[in-house]
Amino acid sequence: MDMNPGKDRKKAGIYLLVTLLSLLFLILGNRIASSRPADLTISDYESELKDQVFAKVVKIDSVAPNPGDGSTNVVRFSAAITTGEQKGNLVQATQYVYKNQEAMPPAVTVNDKVVLGRLSENGKTEWAFENYDRIGQIAVLVLVFILSVVVLGGRKGLATVVSLAFTCLSLFYVYIPLIIAGYNIYALTMMICVAIIGVSFTLTGGWNQKGLAAALGCTAGVVFSGALQRYMGAVMKLTGNYNDGSSRLTQIFSGGKLDLKAVVFAMVTIGALGSVMDVAMSIASSLFEIAGERAAGKRDILKSGFTIGKDIMGTMANTLILAYIGSGLVTVLIYGASRYPLFQLLNKEEIIIELLQSLVGVLGMLFTIPFTAVVSSVLFAARGKRKNAGPSAHRKIIAQKGQYVK
Repeated sequence: MDMNPGKDRKKAGIYLLVTLLSLLFLILGNRIASSRPADLTISDYESELKDQVFAKVVKIDSVAPNPGDGSTNVVRFSAAITTGEQKGNLVQATQYVYKNQEAMPPAVTVNDKVVLGRLSENGKTEWAFENYDRIGQIAVLVLVFILSVVVLGGRKGLATVVSLAFTCLSLFYVYIPLIIAGYNIYALTMMICVAIIGVSFTLTGGWNQKGLAAALGCTAGVVFSGALQRYMGAVMKLTGNYNDGSSRLTQIFSGGKLDLKAVVFAMVTIGALGSVMDVAMSIASSLFEIAGERAAGKRDILKSGFTIGKDIMGTMANTLILAYIGSGLVTVLIYGASRYPLFQLLNKEEIIIELLQSLVGVLGMLFTIPFTAVVSSVLFAARGKRKNAGPSAHRKIIAQKGQYVK
């Protein structure tokens, strides 16, 4: 057990400094984004969101077959609005429930939390069921996750939670607003990746050689992934306009100011970051412990790094490929059901980008393994030398009367 209070205070000071710098990064980044007004076109989708409110069902008034459509029932219910200017108001709402169709939302029940849409016609306002409010359930699951990490990980777990919070906030509070404000997506992507790497590895790995080796290996992997994506995107002449989402982005960002190719670059690079971080820290942490437990030289550490990397390689490659295939399974099923010829299916840009994500992520991870091993062997070799050196003269232990005196 480490009972060195000075060392503990130093760690606490470093964690506090990194946390304060992270907050400063978030605040300044968001202010910079807010200082440049975005030239956006309000979409119909955004207009619809303005007319939606959250509510809680308090009473089911009636359930009856729809006279105009035999495949649906009409559910009329009373609900109390829980957000916005009309919070607390009791309103009447309608839901059309499809019979025997599990793909459609089921009928509401008392105490259900729902999203209502407002329809105004001839000066009369009507409310209709839009969707279920599922934020509460996700919030509970997030809380369980946080408590589990903190309980199982202790201080490291708390540092992990802080690191994860910074990652999420930096993406949604800084990165996305800066993209919307019109800043260069390529530069922003690399900047945010480096910031996430620095904060995450300092908080979880510590301000030491282990954290430095992991951060350098991860940065190299991300840079390699980004460069590879840029090259392959140019070679394959990707446009970035590959699905309905990208088409909607083109409409929202008026004047074609959004570079869809850069969006694909960001998507692939940030997707690769997660796997690269995992591999870099796994190798650096393992080699750090090896160097501390036995007198390991540079060559021994490097050899151990490649051995560990080979073991990680097999499982991580499968994990990445399966994760990307799983995320794009709906798209593949749609085209598969349309009986597309295999090579025409694989050649569609939507599928090509999914494949590019998978392969760039795997190759970035593979490049990270040797780079982290080399950096670790250089940084950790000094630990092995200290082991070989033995205790110095002023630390020799002399046995006296059955007790050890330094």
